[in-house]
Amino acid sequence: MNIKKIIQEELGTELEKYGFKYRKYESYCWPYEREINGIRQEIMVARDRFEKGYIKVMFFTNAYGQTIKEFKNFVPEEGARHWDYWGYENEEELREILREFKRLILTYGLDFLEEISKPTTDAIPTKEANEYLYENHQAIFEEYRIKFDTVNKTPEEVIDLIYQKLDEKLDEPFNKLEDIFIGLAALYGHTICWGDKGIWTWDQWKDACYIENILGSCHSLPPLNLIIAVWDMKRKDRKYKSSLLRTNYETALIYYYRDHPEEIEDDE
Repeated sequence: MNIKKIIQEELGTELEKYGFKYRKYESYCWPYEREINGIRQEIMVARDRFEKGYIKVMFFTNAYGQTIKEFKNFVPEEGARHWDYWGYENEEELREILREFKRLILTYGLDFLEEISKPTTDAIPTKEANEYLYENHQAIFEEYRIKFDTVNKTPEEVIDLIYQKLDEKLDEPFNKLEDIFIGLAALYGHTICWGDKGIWTWDQWKDACYIENILGSCHSLPPLNLIIAVWDMKRKDRKYKSSLLRTNYETALIYYYRDHPEEIEDDE
C-alpha cells in the first residue's frame, strides 16, 4: 500500500488549494506546509513509529512559544471516534480516515492554525541576539564569569546566581534586557557544559543558538531562549518557582553519570 500516494489523493490535493506544499520528511511522516506573513504553518500526517496501521494529524507553526497540537486540543465535537492515533486495517479504511481528517481540518484546523500563528508572549528572543550569542559565546562567557565572580563556584551556585540576576530584572522592560540575557545565556551554557563538554550549534529551523551533546549526552537546549523563558514566566507570576535551569542541568548530569559510574562519589 502506497501511503504517501493515498494521503496525497485524499488530503494533499485539497490542502494544496489552500497554499500548502508537501515537504519530504521521515518515512513515517507526511508534512504539508505553507508560509503566511512570515509564519510557517504545518499540517502533518504521522504514522505510529512502532505500530503500523495507526495514523494521526499534528498541527504546528513556528510562532514563538507555540507547540505541536492535535485534534484533541481544539476540536469541540463530542463522541468522535478517535482523538489520538486512528487505526486502519486496509486501504479502504485508510481512505475513510483521511476523508474524516480532511473534514476536521477544513472545519476546524485551518482556523486553528491562524490562532497558533501568534506568539504566546512579547518576550521573544530575536534571531540577531541568538546569532550574536552563537558567534561570541566563548568571549561572553569569559566576560561574565569574571563580572559575576563565578570562576570558583560550582555549577549549582552559578545557576542560583543566574536566578538571582533574573529576579533583579523582573520590573524592567524586555527590550532593555537583551545584553544581560545574552550574558547569562553564555554563562549558563558553558557552566552546565563544564566549560567545553558541549557543542554550540545553529538551528536553522528555529533560528536559534543551541547547545548539543551537553556533558557528552544526547541532551540539548537553546540557552538564550531558555533564560528569557524563565524571566518571562517569573515576571508574569512573581510566586512562580522556576526549575527549568536546574532541571536541564540535572538531566545532563543523569546521562553523564550513567555513562561514567566510576565518577559517582561514595558518601559512605
